[in-house]
Amino acid sequence: MSQISSMFGHLPGMGALVETFEQAYTWGPYPRYWTGGYIDPSAADPGNSPTWELRPGLVMGKITATGTYKQYDPTATDGSQIASAVLPLALRMQDVITGVNTAKFYALMVSGGVQASKLLGLDNMARSQMSSLFYFDDVLPGNHWYPFETFLTKTANYQIVSTDNFTIFDNTGAGGEVDFTLPAIANGYYFGFRLMAAQTLKVSSKEGSNLVGTSLTQTFVSGANIGAGFEIYSNSLGTKWLVSNLSSGTQTLTFG
Repeated sequence: MSQISSMFGHLPGMGALVETFEQAYTWGPYPRYWTGGYIDPSAADPGNSPTWELRPGLVMGKITATGTYKQYDPTATDGSQIASAVLPLALRMQDVITGVNTAKFYALMVSGGVQASKLLGLDNMARSQMSSLFYFDDVLPGNHWYPFETFLTKTANYQIVSTDNFTIFDNTGAGGEVDFTLPAIANGYYFGFRLMAAQTLKVSSKEGSNLVGTSLTQTFVSGANIGAGFEIYSNSLGTKWLVSNLSSGTQTLTFG
């Protein structure tokens, strides 16, 4: 397909070929589902030149604060670190008159069969995040290789919220104790914690006494505990937090 018309942000009339592509990232008989959404002005295609020309097949994430989409970035902390859509057609973000990137309302593919090798920005974490809605041509349907969708580093006390579900937290760079408070309990929550600084990492329940596990009273006390970790998830009734210690040797956990 060649994009030469004004519908893709170019000036009206025939002119030199701007960009040619094959819309070949989809595959299989699976139904494909689409939604409309605003593409954030900051959206970019890092592998393209210029980067404000977004190519079809670009994996997209949604910015939590604005609900707008931009390219998936596993190192982001604004929500776009969770892959949730694919750009179906090329899109120019820069306005042809002002030369300034502007928000665009555009279609997005949110479910269906895709060719992994044709997706731009796809990595293993994105595969895991997309696996419940997308079918990859090189992986059996439903393959969800890792329970966590994203990683967050916290160096100060933090109230975990519902949208943090399937997040693994760490305390990299913390200069003192970091206290986490779990959200009001409900079924379906899953959180992970890793000690990356030799400081106490503490987790408390909003309800106060519904954590279930072993060795829940000892504090991390030295750098020898770096890498210690645990997982916390809610039971099916949404009444108890269940704790799995992932630490080796004598390393134990601290809870409030």
